[in-house]
Amino acid sequence: MGSLKNALRRVIKTDFLKNKHEDCANFDDGTCKFFHFTNLDPKGQACPHFKAKEKT
Repeated sequence: MGSLKNALRRVIKTDFLKNKHEDCANFDDGTCKFFHFTNLDPKGQACPHFKAKEKT
């Protein structure tokens, strides 16, 4: 059972798929600060490194 838990821990989480670039803390004015991509669609699907913006 221990090896199954280790395997599941390594599986990529897909929680980011329900979020958009514009909701990510790494997204600013069409640019991803994490990957340094430019001209991203704000309404496009977020990447695996999605980090939610802090609510103010």
